[in-house]
Amino acid sequence: MIGFFRAMTICATLALGVVTAQAADKAFHRDDLADAAIKLETQIKSEAGPVSKSPASLRTDADTAFKRNDFRTGLQILGQIAATAPEDGANWLRLARTTFQIKPSNSSEQVFLLERASTAAYIAYQRAGNPAAEADALAVLGRSLSERKLWRPALDALRLSLDLREVADVRGQYEKMRDEHGFRLLDYTVDSDSASPRACFQFSEDLAKRTDFAPFLALAGNDKPALSAEGKQLCVDGLKHGEHYNINLRAGLPSTVRETLPKTAEFNIYVRDRKPFVRFTGRAYVLPRTGQRGIPVVSVNTPSVNVNVFRIGDRNLINTVIGADFRQSLSKYQLSDLGGERGVKVWSGELATATTLNQDVTTAFPVDQALGDLQPGVYVMTAAPKGPAASDDDGQLATQWFIVSDLGLTAFSGNDGIHVFVNSLASTDAVANADVRLIARNNEVLAARKTDASGHVLFEAGLARGEGGLSPAMLTVSSEKADYAFLSLKTDAFDLSDRGVSGRAVPAGADAFVYAERGVYRSNETVYLTALLRDGLGNAVTGGPLTLVIERPDGVEFRRAVLTDQGAGGRSLAVALNSAVPAGTWRVRAFTDPKAAPVGETTFMVEDYVPERIEFDLSSKDKTIRVDAPVELKVDGRFLYGAPASGLQLEGDMLVAPAEARPGYAGYQFGVDDEETASNERTPIENLPESDDKGGATFPVSLAKAPTSTRPQEAQIFIRMAEAGGRAVERKLVLPIAPTSAMIGVKPLFADNNVAEGDKASFDVVFVSPDGKSLARDGLRYELLKLESHYQWYRQNSSWDFEPVKTTTRVADGDLAIAADKPAHLTLSPQPGRYRLDVKSNEADGPVTSVQFDVGWYSDGSADTPDLLETSIDKQDYQSGDTMTVTVNARTAGKLTVNVLGDRLLTTQTADVKEGTAQVKIPV
Repeated sequence: MIGFFRAMTICATLALGVVTAQAADKAFHRDDLADAAIKLETQIKSEAGPVSKSPASLRTDADTAFKRNDFRTGLQILGQIAATAPEDGANWLRLARTTFQIKPSNSSEQVFLLERASTAAYIAYQRAGNPAAEADALAVLGRSLSERKLWRPALDALRLSLDLREVADVRGQYEKMRDEHGFRLLDYTVDSDSASPRACFQFSEDLAKRTDFAPFLALAGNDKPALSAEGKQLCVDGLKHGEHYNINLRAGLPSTVRETLPKTAEFNIYVRDRKPFVRFTGRAYVLPRTGQRGIPVVSVNTPSVNVNVFRIGDRNLINTVIGADFRQSLSKYQLSDLGGERGVKVWSGELATATTLNQDVTTAFPVDQALGDLQPGVYVMTAAPKGPAASDDDGQLATQWFIVSDLGLTAFSGNDGIHVFVNSLASTDAVANADVRLIARNNEVLAARKTDASGHVLFEAGLARGEGGLSPAMLTVSSEKADYAFLSLKTDAFDLSDRGVSGRAVPAGADAFVYAERGVYRSNETVYLTALLRDGLGNAVTGGPLTLVIERPDGVEFRRAVLTDQGAGGRSLAVALNSAVPAGTWRVRAFTDPKAAPVGETTFMVEDYVPERIEFDLSSKDKTIRVDAPVELKVDGRFLYGAPASGLQLEGDMLVAPAEARPGYAGYQFGVDDEETASNERTPIENLPESDDKGGATFPVSLAKAPTSTRPQEAQIFIRMAEAGGRAVERKLVLPIAPTSAMIGVKPLFADNNVAEGDKASFDVVFVSPDGKSLARDGLRYELLKLESHYQWYRQNSSWDFEPVKTTTRVADGDLAIAADKPAHLTLSPQPGRYRLDVKSNEADGPVTSVQFDVGWYSDGSADTPDLLETSIDKQDYQSGDTMTVTVNARTAGKLTVNVLGDRLLTTQTADVKEGTAQVKIPV
């Protein structure tokens, strides 16, 4: 009986998987249509019910119904044929065509009929036995999808139909749809309000990647226009305000959907003058007290600026500082609330500005002259261009939050508490005897301290562990000179994650490593748990109990045990599972204090799984798999008690994925690393045999289609063997896919894609044939490109923001010639930063390989915000007694502070730096 049930299950699975399996061999495939096809077959069988007539008799009945124009009856009969003869692709196609003959009674039925038509046509295409039938099915599918306004899949279906067979009507339908809904130019915009204007053209589909678009765009008077393409947009940079430009987009401009721009388009573009606007230079809110105290206001094309200044007092500061609008632009409605509820307006007037056409003009707002003596708290200044042409009643106003202070605060939170440093912003000297207060979320003063001679204050760890209203939220500082400043503790801490550093947070206090001896258990088994308790230095914690709490999948506590040290900080516990325990994920938490947060946790599964009773080996004599030829696989199976695993059905699927390297070329990189790769979808392997009397089987496996990636690919073949009533066992075999053309290999002669600062960047380059032999080749070219981030200010929804723009600068290039018996050697001397080395042939569609690497320990997170510095260190690992060299790329001259942190602040070092590259050496 068990074997019969298994046979029924396999048959049902194979029946439902017919469309999916066949789809892998067809050029047109959509997951949504494949799912709809499975559902439609089930639905049609349910609608048809028991069918007593043969398919031939039913076809006669359908013909009769169509002759009397009874299309609804005919459609019902075609459904009965589909239920009895589901492999009849011609009937599915006829069913799809019939739906177009039915006049829907309402919009809901229209949607239903169109969905059924497209699904039936998709099934007809998947089950078509020849190219002509495929072409007919694709033509109907394209029509039905276009009726549903699914233009891209409709165009793809019609194009594939024409590839199989040229039909005038289908060609006309395709050309008309392509002109209206295919790859085309949608619109263009001129970014006139930017300091560096540009014209951008928006297309309906993504543009081809890694393509030189210069041949497809002509800018009158400029034979080498600056172009940048991203997604669906192509931009022409380097334009000027007040100028007219003639731009031609030429036919043939490529996209990612195998379509090109159908016709040339000409544009006469005028870059108008910039609209009047005002912005501030940044979000920093501390204005130095010494020197000329002016807030820079950047204006464009406006003779004066309307300015309002508000103040929020010190004792009403907490809700503002931790609120969502702190340091953000404010609307006029928010300003009304600010002036009437939380603060007071202290100044209102106009600021005269110079006007240089289309240029940013910076004017200092004189804080001393306008406001006089400043009071504790925070000030809010808003600015707007004067005049009706620049009014924006509903949008955000340019907003600058500020205090005027000579006190600079820096705070570090560690396991030992909150470290606060107070320094003079004018001289950077430490400020002694300053009053520092730690303010809680509920505005209560948690503690007050005075800074020592180094400007340092430590608030003990107990004060930092408050919860709810008593959690630390803000620091305020006042000096003997009536100076005042504050710092929010609720903003995101500088945890180094924006520098490319990540990992588990450093635990505060004891840390427990909790684990079970395996991951899955059955009921009536025993779970053996172990916990190792360590302190911050990794030493064993032997004193005090450790509480383990075991929770069921529904969150109910199953058991609680208090364990004492059993040696070296270790504790163990055996947990017996009875027959009634629920299946799912169980959780184990370890506590040194049951009322505090856990110091460690782990999980394990409880499942009624069936253990393996068979095993088998999967092998192949072939070392690679070719696109044009199958490989033969061999299976040798046996039961664990010794008998051959005979008469067992095999199942399998294949996944094509990028390979780590090519055989025989360890360390070499091939192709372009940042290109789009294939999906992680497995392709079923059909018609696998049963194992023979000796438990063996041989069968061919081939690739459905050639990979399109420039990178090495591998075929991951998964084969499963299952016995009746038992558990399926899966084995995996990985075969490299033999390339169809030669490839360029580049081997970095340094580890982890990182070159120590001051060292040479050396590479070996080879030219490898499809069969893996090294070939001689000249005429190759290399380019070393530096990857940099610049910042483009833009206006959106009446407010100004910036975005990083990634650019490349060529720093070296040259020709390469490769001998057959040894690789070409390339040595470069780049400065600290991030680079990409491109090696390619002269052919337009020839091989290309790109390798990205860093000089100095560099992370792209260090430069995505203008307020941060590009930072690198000379290496990643240091020994005691070494010297760490820290390199920064400073945008301006100033004093640099370098902090080294672990679970606490380890050391601080300062240095005076000039604009550009600077280094600081720190003893380890």
